[in-house]
Amino acid sequence: QMYISESKSAGESVISERSLLSIATDHINSAGPDFIVGQPQKELFAKWNLLVGKEMANISNFGSALHYYEEGIRFIGDGVWLDEYITNGKKLCFGLYEGAAAASLATRKGDLVEYYTSFIFQHASFENSLPSWIILMLSIESSGRYNEVLEKGINLFRRLGFVIPLSPPGPTEIMASLLSTSQMASSFTLSQIVDSRHYPIDDHKRNLFKLYTALIISTYALSSPYLPLLSFEMVQYSLRNTVFTPESAVAFAALGYFKVILAQNYLRGKFWANVALEMLKNSRPISATVQVNFTVNAYIMTWFVPMRESSRKLFETYRLGMKVGDFTMSMYALGLSLRYALLEGENLSLISRSLKENLKKM
Repeated sequence: QMYISESKSAGESVISERSLLSIATDHINSAGPDFIVGQPQKELFAKWNLLVGKEMANISNFGSALHYYEEGIRFIGDGVWLDEYITNGKKLCFGLYEGAAAASLATRKGDLVEYYTSFIFQHASFENSLPSWIILMLSIESSGRYNEVLEKGINLFRRLGFVIPLSPPGPTEIMASLLSTSQMASSFTLSQIVDSRHYPIDDHKRNLFKLYTALIISTYALSSPYLPLLSFEMVQYSLRNTVFTPESAVAFAALGYFKVILAQNYLRGKFWANVALEMLKNSRPISATVQVNFTVNAYIMTWFVPMRESSRKLFETYRLGMKVGDFTMSMYALGLSLRYALLEGENLSLISRSLKENLKKM
């Protein structure tokens, strides 16, 4: 009764002391939904679990986050997806299932990712389900099924209105796209882009770039020609819609990379690398941050700084990737960091020892 009497304040706002809400939720969970009378009360305690799950995810305790999301699902019941008369029922279900899928991804439980996202695909609109598609793609990528990720990602971009060729683009198409993108981008200065970083963007635009970044590793691993084509498309979209976020910075870093590799324009490549790094300033480190730093330090700035400096920067990128949970990009960064150190003249035995020590951490 004490917990029920406090339900208004606990359900509608996050209690300042995390432990208080989690302790109360643990007590309710130990009783279980069978001892709670009435659907509104079950909904309330499902919301408590959602709040605590989010708190756990925010401190990267994804195992506990998954536990609370699953407890919330146990209280809410599958039937709420179909009941239009329960207040916020679908919204609550969506939060719990999407949270459970994300926590399952972080804990590398691919079967659970597929299970929870399947409910969202069944009951949510395509626009609302896009973050769940991204979670599913990242889960599939972690198992090395890169072709499957690429196929899903390309199909999603087509559903979002992007014109993507059915067959992989050839050199002529890629160079034409690079030229048109370079012409559009040349009218923007660094200060124009930096000054626009804090413009608000909606979830639709942000999810588009998250979808793009979710394709980076798979297209990179496959050496897919869709990587430059999608990167140029996203740069153009960013410039047209004034979207300059850490996620869009990945596309600008890729533009810099392809200016170096395809056009041999090293100075413009460096320029776009600096633009991408500026977009990251004062932002919370995420997977996109790791992707930008990897691209810039592995393939662009190495033409301008000593190889030892590139090796050091890539090792920092590896550590950042481990911190944010991007283990695949971390391995790429570590591998190139040690390769550059070897080329710079570092002792092979020291490199071998460093590799073994860091692989243990993974």
